[in-house]
Amino acid sequence: MSSSRRRFLVRSLVWSGLGVGLTRTSWGLPWLEEGLTPTAVQTKGPFYPIPEIEKQKYYDADLTRLDDKSPVAEGDQIVVRGSVVNFDDRPLSQVVVEVWQACTTGRYNHPQDRNDRPMDPNFQYWARILTGDDGSFSFRTIQPGKYPGRTPHIHYRIVAKEHPELVTQMYFESNEEFNRRDGIYMDLSPEQRKSVTVAMESKPLDVSNPKSEKLPTGNFKIVLGPLGDAKATRPM
Repeated sequence: MSSSRRRFLVRSLVWSGLGVGLTRTSWGLPWLEEGLTPTAVQTKGPFYPIPEIEKQKYYDADLTRLDDKSPVAEGDQIVVRGSVVNFDDRPLSQVVVEVWQACTTGRYNHPQDRNDRPMDPNFQYWARILTGDDGSFSFRTIQPGKYPGRTPHIHYRIVAKEHPELVTQMYFESNEEFNRRDGIYMDLSPEQRKSVTVAMESKPLDVSNPKSEKLPTGNFKIVLGPLGDAKATRPM
């Protein structure tokens, strides 16, 4: 039996509870307890879109405008590229990646957001994307503004077959001062904070053409845990 096959069978036993009492030594598998740490669960917050994203009129991967004929939203444009993998670092394809965020003023498009900051009628506020065969996803958006009491962030909901649903948030390395004052961010362990904090670097939009338009670009790697993970997000 191949090592990868044995790894799958043993982990399946452990996750199902049938492997209680098994040790990695007894199976000769020093890697049994190894693997990537699953991305931390974070609060969904009160502003998940109504109706849900898949029922909205616009939810493509360009949040900077509603459609090709619409004006461009206010704010600094950025690109977020990323991937969804399991904790063996295997890419997961056809995974639903939902994102939602505030516009450049820090205002959400949600009836419960009652702060007095103006909304942007040209900003899409959310997107729903499927990962490719290599687990990758990408979207173009606006650097989110600072919502009262929070550091700038982007919300994510990840739905994949045979994995627990994950709701989490992504933060920006450049906002370290605000991040350190954010209770939700600081409740994470140092390792977890590092995994959800993204550095932005100017890169060409077309990676095959270095002369194409450049925008600040970050990479967010999302790691899903086993299906029986007790710390997983309760499905929405």
